[in-house]
Amino acid sequence: MATLTVTLTEAVSLGDGSTDRGTTNIQTIPNIDEVDHRIMDIPTSWVDIIKFDAANSAGTFADGTVKYLRITNLGATNYINLRIRTAASEYFVKVELEDHFILGNNSMDAESGDAFGSDVSLANIDAIAAKADTASVRIEYFIASVSS
Repeated sequence: MATLTVTLTEAVSLGDGSTDRGTTNIQTIPNIDEVDHRIMDIPTSWVDIIKFDAANSAGTFADGTVKYLRITNLGATNYINLRIRTAASEYFVKVELEDHFILGNNSMDAESGDAFGSDVSLANIDAIAAKADTASVRIEYFIASVSS
């Protein structure tokens, strides 16, 4: 088994010679024994890119096994929308060009209307779909998981 190391660094210089800001955070995730890495084109219609279910299968990850998931928009001119859904709810995320969407597991809760402010009720994500805005966009995903 391997340990995944994720390093996030932010650095900005505001140009006045004395105002530099930034941080580096390092996360280590032990016991990783499965990795999936893919670069693919996303059309302007919804396409499932990652699925979750009770057991691993082609393009599907077992519930509770994903420890790190990153989706990166590799495009330089177009954004993508992500649809993250369970059997009962979904939410959407806009991922700008060269931006990232990161999860540490496959649990979510989405609420609307009168449900705002109610208790959180996490459920397993069933699928993540993507859709390019106005023209096809290339994305990359990286998923690290443990055996089910």
